[in-house]
Amino acid sequence: MEDKTILITGGTGKVGTVLVNYYADKGYNVVFTSRSLLNIEKLKGKRSNVYGIQADFSQSNAVDDIISWLVESKLDVNYLINNARNIDALKVGDDGFISPENWIMEYQIDVVTPYLLSVGLSRKMSLKKIVNISSMYGVNAYNPTLYEGIHRFPLQYACAKASLIHLTRCLAVFFADSGISVNCISLGGISGRADRAFQERYAKLCPQRRMMKEEEVIGSVDFLISDESVYITGENIKVDGGWGIW
Repeated sequence: MEDKTILITGGTGKVGTVLVNYYADKGYNVVFTSRSLLNIEKLKGKRSNVYGIQADFSQSNAVDDIISWLVESKLDVNYLINNARNIDALKVGDDGFISPENWIMEYQIDVVTPYLLSVGLSRKMSLKKIVNISSMYGVNAYNPTLYEGIHRFPLQYACAKASLIHLTRCLAVFFADSGISVNCISLGGISGRADRAFQERYAKLCPQRRMMKEEEVIGSVDFLISDESVYITGENIKVDGGWGIW
């Protein structure tokens, strides 16, 4: 396989870890970001084609530092997956109030950072494809019957993910003449963290009657990264087990 390099932000989370391992096994040069040096070392292991960068996207210089590191390391990124998360930004007060700081942090991570990375890499690298990872909550409002204490739902997450979907459309137009495709994937709930009661409530609201498995993230991402999706740009693909059709 020809030399290919992919950058995956939020590489040590549930989705990121699956994608890092998948593309590393396929022979790509995989660069991933994480806030934790310990998690970076655990995921990287002894693989020579995997590179970890410590980055906190709530910091204004994070994107510039990543691009500088890539240039200095002579790694030419061809594919970008914007997948970063920060659980701290999802905090909601007991009364349901979300602080301005958490609204701003969530938008910084979900909208501003993908924009800056996409534009920055397009100017310095041989970028071909961008895939943004959104959520079913960027498409649909939350369902109160799924949660306990619904007034504490992180509205900032849903609104930022909706903005990421529209950013995808706008960047698709912005990059059209450059030959860079930009698409988005809105994921349903992924099993692994939720308790049994939550999973049972979720199953009743989803046509496929279950939460998503981690490995089921790969297919849609890999399709959008592949040459088979050459004429697709500006799209949002819902991978949610049918959640959005009810």
